[in-house]
Amino acid sequence: MQNILSVDVEEWYHPEYVRTKFMLNKPQRVTKNLDNTLDLLEEYNAFATFFVVGELAEKYPEILEKIREKGHEIAFHGYYHKSLSKLNAAILKSEMQKFGSLIKGKCLGFRAPSFSLSNKTKWALKVLEDAGYKYDSSIFPSKTPLYGHRKAPLRPYKLSFEDVIKEDENATIWEFSLLVYALATIRIPAAGGFYLRFFPTGFISKAIEKTNKLGFPAVVFFHNWELDPEIPRLRLGVYKSFVTYYRLETMKRKLECLLSRFEFSSIEEYMSNHAL
Repeated sequence: MQNILSVDVEEWYHPEYVRTKFMLNKPQRVTKNLDNTLDLLEEYNAFATFFVVGELAEKYPEILEKIREKGHEIAFHGYYHKSLSKLNAAILKSEMQKFGSLIKGKCLGFRAPSFSLSNKTKWALKVLEDAGYKYDSSIFPSKTPLYGHRKAPLRPYKLSFEDVIKEDENATIWEFSLLVYALATIRIPAAGGFYLRFFPTGFISKAIEKTNKLGFPAVVFFHNWELDPEIPRLRLGVYKSFVTYYRLETMKRKLECLLSRFEFSSIEEYMSNHAL
């Protein structure tokens, strides 16, 4: 089964619980940990969709070249990693245009920062459609403290512009929702990020296998900064620090386990192979 791997290309200060802190002269680590990410994927002959924050592509254009050179897909992850709830249609359109000029090519996909696509921000779907985007990967089909939609489909679907957890065969945007472990009415997040660091690798593997047995690809993600346990660590309070920094030193080992066991590709490749 061809599964889907995605990488959210951010700096260490972009995560939701960190970026609200005002910091001057922030040290730069994105190029270093992106190199680590690309080397890891190359070692296991895995390909991924890289959702890139626009301001990083502007400041460090070499990261786009490195991603392309290794055969991966480039997609959009917001320009300043701001939640859709803090934007509007005009701002998002402008950000997409600016990002398009940086990548100098067609961008097919989008992931809202902090998975912030919801029925309150569904206006973004029309912006995506007008810009020629073909897919979104912002729906987390499980409720978490920051995001999530408990009743969203667990497989790729054309999402309704009226209700993001419903299907509409006439819609133009495909949704690639993130991996969960579903057991009856219970859905446990298993896609990556904090959840990959928190749960045993065996649990994540079972979630992938369970999804594959249903005939669907598992959509897994991680942040490039999660492969860099030496990132600056701020005092965020017990809960926020736990979510942001917990067991960063285990991420590489866990990814190696998954990459050695499952086949992963980009969303663009998956769509091409399945005529979506």
